[in-house]
Amino acid sequence: MCVICYIPAGVETPSHDVLSAMHRANPHGQGFCTPTLFCKGLSFGYFEERLRSRRKDEPCIMHFRLATHGSVKRANCHPFKIDDVYFAHNGILSVRPIGDKTDSETAFIRYLYPNIERYGLYSREAEKMVQNIIEGSKFAFMQGDDVRLFGHFEKVGNYYFSNLRFAYLMKKPNIHF
Repeated sequence: MCVICYIPAGVETPSHDVLSAMHRANPHGQGFCTPTLFCKGLSFGYFEERLRSRRKDEPCIMHFRLATHGSVKRANCHPFKIDDVYFAHNGILSVRPIGDKTDSETAFIRYLYPNIERYGLYSREAEKMVQNIIEGSKFAFMQGDDVRLFGHFEKVGNYYFSNLRFAYLMKKPNIHF
């Protein structure tokens, strides 16, 4: 199961120990987005280096992938981006993937993004579309400085995690990051 970490604007990036644990529990790629930065790929070192340039005054969505649909490659890492909308997903969707794409990217391309583009990120129509396909998953969207989370996220300190499965891999499994 992948993990999403949402960092609100004004909050420091999690420590190397937290980032490393999320990566080790989900070793099939990682990515992040802010309103001004976008990075995804298979190299944890490059990811962490790029993340250091994150501005603290911007929100950030990070995703660490454990592959279920689609091969392990950069293109299948989250977040996915169309125009100015970013999307990250944790879970498995009942969506038939397009070719070697993930179920997440397929849902974003076919259903979620067209709905957001037409009605807006905070519209009832977008929320209804999400509720129709989310099942037990977690979604994170970013458009500009706006971040919208769907599903149950665990709040630990100032961070929001889609799950805490990675915490057992931390050097000091202190859940109060």
